[in-house]
Amino acid sequence: MESKTIVMISFTIMILLSFSYPSLAIENDEDKPLLNSDDEFDAVMAISPSESDYNRDMLESQPRTFFDYLDRCSEKMGRESVKCGTEVRAEILRNKDASRDCCRMIVKAGKECHMQWMKLFFQTYQLKRFSSKRILKSNEIWNRCSKEISSVSPSSN
Repeated sequence: MESKTIVMISFTIMILLSFSYPSLAIENDEDKPLLNSDDEFDAVMAISPSESDYNRDMLESQPRTFFDYLDRCSEKMGRESVKCGTEVRAEILRNKDASRDCCRMIVKAGKECHMQWMKLFFQTYQLKRFSSKRILKSNEIWNRCSKEISSVSPSSN
């Protein structure tokens, strides 16, 4: 068997075993559940916003001038800015480098524009837990793209 297969089987067994031991939901080994009833669980869930509610509230809390700025940035990037945004997300989440065309658009729009889009992106519910890495990752993308674009002479395009 391949080592990948063995690792996957071991991982699956660990997951299945962890589901069979509900001890993680017990407080102080006294067999007392962390939540006393379904009503208490429902109350906790009622005060927690859903992903879409969180994102909507986050977007509504942004000043209009912020979105005006992002609109101008998108115009500088051109009509392929949505595709480029998808590539940048892939670079952040899956370490898949954005294309040279996307880098060209990012550099054309400017660093501040790129940083503001990254700020908004990392405020979403799905990525807020990674927000501490926002500046580092945004700078990595900017540095890679600006280096790649500056190393290409206009005649080689």
